[in-house]
Order: sequence, then C-alpha cells, then structure tokens
Amino acid sequence: MAKTNAERMKKYREKRKKDSVKYETAKAKARARNNSIKTKLSGASLAEFRSKAKLRQRKCRENKIKRLINKPSSSSFKTRQSFSKSLKKVKSSLPKCDGKKKVVIQHLAEKFGLVPKSKHQRITLQLADKLKIDIHNFYQRDDISYQLPDENKSVDLSRSSFADLRPAFVVSKSALTHRNCLCVYHENVRLLLRDVDKYVDGTQCSSLSTFTDSL
Repeated sequence: MAKTNAERMKKYREKRKKDSVKYETAKAKARARNNSIKTKLSGASLAEFRSKAKLRQRKCRENKIKRLINKPSSSSFKTRQSFSKSLKKVKSSLPKCDGKKKVVIQHLAEKFGLVPKSKHQRITLQLADKLKIDIHNFYQRDDISYQLPDENKSVDLSRSSFADLRPAFVVSKSALTHRNCLCVYHENVRLLLRDVDKYVDGTQCSSLSTFTDSL
C-alpha cells in the first residue's frame, strides 16, 4: 500500500533526526528562510504570517502534551519529590547494621518478585543413635565427675550438642555446692554413715561433715 505524503514526511523527519549534524543544519536553514520571509512582509500579510506561526506552535505543544499523557509512566509516583520522600522513609526504617539491612532488602525483593527466591536449604548434621546412647551412658557413670576436653579426640561433637544430650536427672556441677563431691567413694561413705546413725545414739553420724568434725 502506498504511503501518504504525511507518512513519507514523518519518516523523512525521523531519519533526519538520527543525524544530529544534518538535523541542526536543516533547522538553521529553516530559521534563516523564515526570517527572510518576514523581512519581505508588511502590514496585514505580516500579521497573518505571525498568527499562523502561533497556531503551529500551539498545535505542536498540544500534540507534545498528548504524547506525554498517552505514554505509560515507568514510575508509580507522579513526581520525583514524592518518590524521594518515600525512599527516605524506607531508609530510615531499615536497620543500621549493613548485614541486617541486606537481609531485609533481599527478603522484600524476593517477596515482591523482583529477584528469584533463594533455593538454599540448610543442611543439619544428625548425630548417630549409637553416639547419643554413649553420651547418655557417659553422663550416668559414677567414676566421672568432670568432663575434660580433648580426652576423646576421635569423637567429633560440639559442646552445645553434648550439653543438649544431658539427661534431665543429671545435675550440672554449677548447680551444686562446690564443696560437695559426688564420686563413688564419698557417696558410699555418706550412705554408710546414714545407716550407722540409726543405731548410734547421738548426732555424730548424721552427716559426713559432722562426723569429720567430731574426729
């Protein structure tokens, strides 16, 4: 289908605008031509020329406004000032720590679909059942009253995991009186004195400390 004169001129102007040097040269020639025409006019013809020029400028501005209105805006904000205010509020609400700030922004970006969600999955190491049983039995041994590090280097176990596996009936040393010893030797003596106290008239055998003080 053949193009109209308006379509051909539009294509010609678009092609000419791509070359900035030729475009500026053409505009300079047009200004010189219009100025030479105005110098030759006078009276009613000059007034008519000026009114037509004003009409062309008015239509040009109206068309430019229509193009701006019909063009979809890339921003949801009407003005840059409103965007700056919203951005300032968000920045003031973020944590001061750069690491925490990064985590919050990353979470929001994933939530609103700006970046793909992370597929990282945390891998937790499970302790073997045999190791758990050995630790449980270790806590119940009477010949051990202290847990010292580097005694069993073949066992790979963290301190927190070792503490979590402590049975509820095993009381930690920090919760006991520091002068008391619960080893098998001292506990046996205390139990013997308690039985002897049933048959001895007095309070010398009521406790181990009382018995040792009376010696």
